[in-house]
Amino acid sequence: MVKKLIMVGTTTQNNQFVNGQSMMFQLLVDQLKEKDIKTVIVDFGKSIDPDFHNNRISGKFQITKLIDNILLIFRMLSVLVGNSNTPVYINTAQSKVGFLRDYIFIHLAKFFKRKVVAHQFGANYTNFYNSQTPSFKIKIKATLDKTDLLIVEGTFAKKQFHFLHDYENKVIAIPNGLPEKIDSTKITSKKIEPQKEIQLLYLSNLIESKGYRDVLEAVNVLVNKLNQNVTAVFAGKFLEDVEDEMFSSASHARSDFFSYLEKNNLQDRVTYHEGLYGEEKAKAFKSAHFFLLPSFYINEGQPVSVLEALAYGCVPIVTNYRLIPDMVNTENGFFVNPKAPAEISQIVNLMIDHPEQYEERSKAGIKYFNEHFTAEKYVENILCLF
Repeated sequence: MVKKLIMVGTTTQNNQFVNGQSMMFQLLVDQLKEKDIKTVIVDFGKSIDPDFHNNRISGKFQITKLIDNILLIFRMLSVLVGNSNTPVYINTAQSKVGFLRDYIFIHLAKFFKRKVVAHQFGANYTNFYNSQTPSFKIKIKATLDKTDLLIVEGTFAKKQFHFLHDYENKVIAIPNGLPEKIDSTKITSKKIEPQKEIQLLYLSNLIESKGYRDVLEAVNVLVNKLNQNVTAVFAGKFLEDVEDEMFSSASHARSDFFSYLEKNNLQDRVTYHEGLYGEEKAKAFKSAHFFLLPSFYINEGQPVSVLEALAYGCVPIVTNYRLIPDMVNTENGFFVNPKAPAEISQIVNLMIDHPEQYEERSKAGIKYFNEHFTAEKYVENILCLF
């Protein structure tokens, strides 16, 4: 087994910016430490601007990102010089600025004759690649061909790299594992009980295309039109994205969210947290009956929050999109169309009337998680590549 790895990616340091990719990177770092494998980290999460994580715009060029990446290149060079013969694990990007950083890092690593295992999260590489000029496509192909192996989250994502030489052997599909340690022996299926409160949970960054507004509208229907005893927790930062249509900024989206609560008298029914971590997040999943992520986000891959929902027996209501169907099926959850809040409210209402069907799905979710998505399986699958 490998004794040391150079790890290039984003940690969850200080919880400044937490997403599925950073959680998976931190999981790997922590697990390697437990296995006495030394790691030397080049952390994408650090910035010259201490408040940058609150001001970032997903998918858009920003000068702060450029300066941060230049400093990271010097850090990478120093690490390669100081750790001879150490292989490199790197989280790659699906944006132009991110690729330029990857281009330099991968070429530097191969100049020093290192084994390079890249890990691409998300499932938007086809759109990224096809939107580039012919000359830039050549750079992408030549750079990724230099890697020894490329990890993706599932078979859907693997097909996006068909332009690489021998991609069927070079690109390896490894599903995510759950970062948090959960004692599965203490997790039992959930039940919907008569007259008792039904809890919904949305846990992801509040980006328009993640579908949080659809969840909010579904809560309004359930409470004010169907008279159901429903509450909801929203946890995540309001972030701006280049694909936004409804809101001009993150602050605009946030203002609209709270105005909607007041207008529809939902202040006592909806709770908002900028983030939930550790025991607070575990408590939220334990309490919730349904997890909702009706996403059509352009960079969506295999959301870790869906795995968390399955692990706790929290029934997911999600879109049949990208890599989400690798985790959710008709036995352990429900699929809805994007921008369809009425479908969400109908499913919740139906399960309230048919609690036995709900419990079957909760039980199936726990079983499916334990069979496919534990942290131990994830880490071992990666380590065997070195």
